[in-house]
Amino acid sequence: MAEKALTVRCDELGFIADDLLQTLHRLDKEGMELRQFIGLAYGSGFEAQPHLLQKIAELIPVIGNTSVSLAAVKNASIFFATMQKLNIKHPRTFDQLPANVDLSLYVQKFSGGCGGVHIKPAQSIQNHLSENHYFQNVMEGLPVSLLFITNGNEVEVVGFNEQWLSVNAQTPFRYGGAVSHADLSVSVKQQLLSAAQQLTVAFGLVGLNSLDAIVQSASQKVKSAEEKCLEVQSAEHVYVLEVNPRLSATVDLYANEEKALFYRHVEACLSKQLIGAIGYKSQEIVSSISKAHAVVYADIDVTLMLGIDWPSWVTDTPIQLDRPLKIMAGAPICSVIAYADSADAAKKEVLTRVQQIKNLLQSSH
Repeated sequence: MAEKALTVRCDELGFIADDLLQTLHRLDKEGMELRQFIGLAYGSGFEAQPHLLQKIAELIPVIGNTSVSLAAVKNASIFFATMQKLNIKHPRTFDQLPANVDLSLYVQKFSGGCGGVHIKPAQSIQNHLSENHYFQNVMEGLPVSLLFITNGNEVEVVGFNEQWLSVNAQTPFRYGGAVSHADLSVSVKQQLLSAAQQLTVAFGLVGLNSLDAIVQSASQKVKSAEEKCLEVQSAEHVYVLEVNPRLSATVDLYANEEKALFYRHVEACLSKQLIGAIGYKSQEIVSSISKAHAVVYADIDVTLMLGIDWPSWVTDTPIQLDRPLKIMAGAPICSVIAYADSADAAKKEVLTRVQQIKNLLQSSH
């Protein structure tokens, strides 16, 4: 759908700043003046260098959160202190771990990281903290996310999602995939929405954003009506991990379902208007179909040969191969998608398709 596509180099911090800026200037020189565009929409690649967004904003309006908001949300000290002030539950987080702490209970995270590949067990770090890194308590539970849209004050829910990992020895917390319309309780949805609302106001968030969290269930004893015996009930608690103040991977789960979703993002950012979707506000958009996507990673070094017949449910494949392409172990190969009447069924199908692609590539060698 793009009129033109250009590749920008990147490293562990995201886009290489000079290369991205030169690419934008090159568009001007090639007859696609920046002033003709409404603005530049962005996804990942800026979390570790929000100042780059400010440089871009001097050339073309930025459709999304400002560099100031991005910098604040991705500053662990500011973000978790804000959640503490707002009484939003979150895992225990430290700049430096206390003495004699059990390292197996903690991981080290990079404030500007994405996709989970930056998360390392604290035992492998031995409390040596690099700049923009922090330690966080590992929590068991269900990984979930909330995709929401906001004008800086009001929040509209796009969808609640379940997420999962694609684990290997080098990257035990690598992003595996997600499924839309997860079957979550009303309590969990309310806790996620409440956190998104409070953090939106605190950081002035606009447009599409996502909030990642862990859901834990805890049994609690309560007295029965007759107060003669105890009943055991299960309470679900949401612990917020982070906010992705940008277009996130889960936008893909709703883009076809809501054809105006990107337009709503633009309106919320540029005019601070929430135009809504079919009249729903602060509620999940109702749909009978769940969509799942998953990333297929190379378990070993893989060579993609010419003429691979990809199934219709495969996306993000290399295009126009004129020679065999080698993909190193651990790197992503492609994505797969699946639709079903429930989140559980869609997740099961997409994970089956991950294995089918691995089998396909193995048989082509």
